[in-house]
Amino acid sequence: MNKITGIEVYPLQAKFKKPFSFSGGITRVSSNNIIIKITTSEGIVGIGEACPVPGMSGETDVSICKVIKQYFEPALIGKDPLDFAVLTHQLEKLVGKNVVAKAGVNIALYDLVGKMLNVPIYTLLGGKFRDYIDINGSVGMGTAAEMIATAEEQMAESGVKYLKLYCGRDDIDTDVKKLKEIVKGIGGRAEVFLDVNQQWTTKEAIRAIRMLEEDINIVLIEQPTPSWDLEGLRFVTESVNTPIAADEAVFSIQDISLLALNRACDLITVYAQKPGGILRGHEAIKLSNAMGLDCFMGSYIELGIGTAATAHLAASIPVLKYPCYMYGQFKYEHDVIQEPFDIKNGKFKVPDGPGLGVELDEEKLEYMKAE
Repeated sequence: MNKITGIEVYPLQAKFKKPFSFSGGITRVSSNNIIIKITTSEGIVGIGEACPVPGMSGETDVSICKVIKQYFEPALIGKDPLDFAVLTHQLEKLVGKNVVAKAGVNIALYDLVGKMLNVPIYTLLGGKFRDYIDINGSVGMGTAAEMIATAEEQMAESGVKYLKLYCGRDDIDTDVKKLKEIVKGIGGRAEVFLDVNQQWTTKEAIRAIRMLEEDINIVLIEQPTPSWDLEGLRFVTESVNTPIAADEAVFSIQDISLLALNRACDLITVYAQKPGGILRGHEAIKLSNAMGLDCFMGSYIELGIGTAATAHLAASIPVLKYPCYMYGQFKYEHDVIQEPFDIKNGKFKVPDGPGLGVELDEEKLEYMKAE
């Protein structure tokens, strides 16, 4: 019987092509992603990716590697990979939180099982509802002119028809004026949605969104208010016409239940990383739909392995009304997969090979290793 024989971790320094600034004041120039390999007694290797964003989950590349090697590897040695759901549950009981470390291992388990059974991960999730997924570009903070220029670059390089704009650092009047200028500059060639990263108070959010609704169409707005302010988010959702998505307010399926029961948002941003991997991400999709909430896929800006995991989850969403954030291929100088994804006219083709459907490039992995 095929048994797990070891786990290897490979911390990377993945450099962005250009600095990327979020609404909350964080600017990223690189990402310390970790590639995970799970090997079996028959020589089959499953690959996963953990993408730490310390401001979100509190994890770093150092903490992730330590948790995987010190706690998860001993617990998985000798186990049957086909028990991947049982193993995931056991790892969750073994160490609290550490969701990105868990995600990296869970993705590798799914890839491993898909390869063992010679099926794509979406088959393990019950099948795919679509072959192609609309994706969005992602325009970091800057002046209006800088953000328009970035939008132009992204529309040209990927053909995206949707763009996420970050906002919330300035006062409301300045923010709204700049956003209207950017949307005018885009000129209807792409639909726009906003990510505020919790920067507005309830009153600020309602005022800003109503001012925007007077002149421009916004597809949706992600997490306008602080993650802890459930009542504030509910009041914003009730007070505006634009759909409101919960992002930082969601780490677990229990969070989704609270948001739905309180009618605090219109839709949920689901991740492969944030809930702890594919298993819990798929549960988040099913619960969101069961509670009457739309959902779509977000990203920690993963490399190709993590992006493939996101794509399989996106393919499993029964009704997908919104674009998904799978843009890492265009953000990084280099990637660790052998072939780039098939992305044309802003549509991402879901990989069809066994497991994740992507192959690790060992030379690139060596080149990108952290010093």
